[in-house]
Amino acid sequence: MYNAVRSVVDAMRHRNRIGETLVLSALGRYLRRSGRGGISELQHIARELGALSAIRPAVEAVLA
Repeated sequence: MYNAVRSVVDAMRHRNRIGETLVLSALGRYLRRSGRGGISELQHIARELGALSAIRPAVEAVLA
């Protein structure tokens, strides 16, 4: 089942194909909508899909 957080994690996993700018834009939009509480859900799904190492620096960059 897909939802916003899964879409963002999948976009991050395929960022070389779809482009870093689009991925960071989607991540920023997700974080604005979900607030700080969405970060834990994002990290949880990323951990399950093996993308935590890519998500963590991107979240830090978007929040900076």
